[in-house]
Amino acid sequence: MKMNNVKMISKADVQKVLDMKKSIELVEKVYEAHGHNEVNMPAKITLDTGESNDWPPYGGSYNAMPAYIGQDVDISGIKWVWGFNDNAKKGIPYIGGVIILNEARTGEILAIMDGSFITDIRTGASAGVASKYLVRKDAKVAGIIGAGVQGRMNARAIAESCENLEEIKISDLYWEAAVKCAEELNQELSVKVTPVKTNQECCEGSDLIITVTIANEPLVMGAWLKKGCTVMSLGSFQELDENIPLHCDKLIVDSWAQNAHRGELLKLVHDGRITEENIHAEMPDIVVGRKSGRENDDEIICASIIGMGSTDIGTAGQLYKDYFAEDDSLPVFAFRTYDK
Repeated sequence: MKMNNVKMISKADVQKVLDMKKSIELVEKVYEAHGHNEVNMPAKITLDTGESNDWPPYGGSYNAMPAYIGQDVDISGIKWVWGFNDNAKKGIPYIGGVIILNEARTGEILAIMDGSFITDIRTGASAGVASKYLVRKDAKVAGIIGAGVQGRMNARAIAESCENLEEIKISDLYWEAAVKCAEELNQELSVKVTPVKTNQECCEGSDLIITVTIANEPLVMGAWLKKGCTVMSLGSFQELDENIPLHCDKLIVDSWAQNAHRGELLKLVHDGRITEENIHAEMPDIVVGRKSGRENDDEIICASIIGMGSTDIGTAGQLYKDYFAEDDSLPVFAFRTYDK
């Protein structure tokens, strides 16, 4: 009988070695791997437990997100992530997750890693990478709708990626949440963070608009956008006036397969109003130079960045190889892989 020692890697372990700058670098590296056809990633599978259906009535859903990452990472894995609408009332984070990493050539389990922090930070980092390619270089003002964990993560990401950014406006369904978020970020970032009371105020005059909510209704109207604006939707459902993705100058996705399955474009896809032909590019194609990102200061760009399991597995795999593979202080459990 062969026993394999599987490392247990906690959220605290991950937080010690992963900051926003590194997360942006790792997400961009995974996009590059996609662009060079060195990633195998089936579309995520969703288990709905009442998030958008009536049964079971728990108001949540799970996603299974497997991927293999090539290059020097050379690792397989899966993230099992969940989100429940009423968790905040119970003192539990809305999103949680766990990542299992496997040796690519044998399938043996290498580690079980907390996936919550990686999910949170790489979601912001994905917007950070997109900002690098899609936002005007002279962008000074950004608006973020959603003052939760992702509002904070996205603020950190764009503060890192947008070199000339001077102000981030924050709006939320709850004014107190926007105020608290702004207060915390003003202590941390060199960019001014301002709470505003309406989504319209958040959007008007902004060079970059990001929506990170659990809403399923338009929060951003096309009439609010200035010339040259970049709009990014990161939520699981519709957050934008449908005229924005339908009539923008460029419609960008992180992955068409994922966006056809979930997120901002889903209703339009189901109605046949958006097909793959309407997509200007996927982010990996832009990162490797196969397709163009922003080409002038006047075009309005809409990006639906709903997240890819490959960025989770790529991030987790790189951290494992760089920091955890040789760390004998981590707890392990013996896992029987096979009998001789």
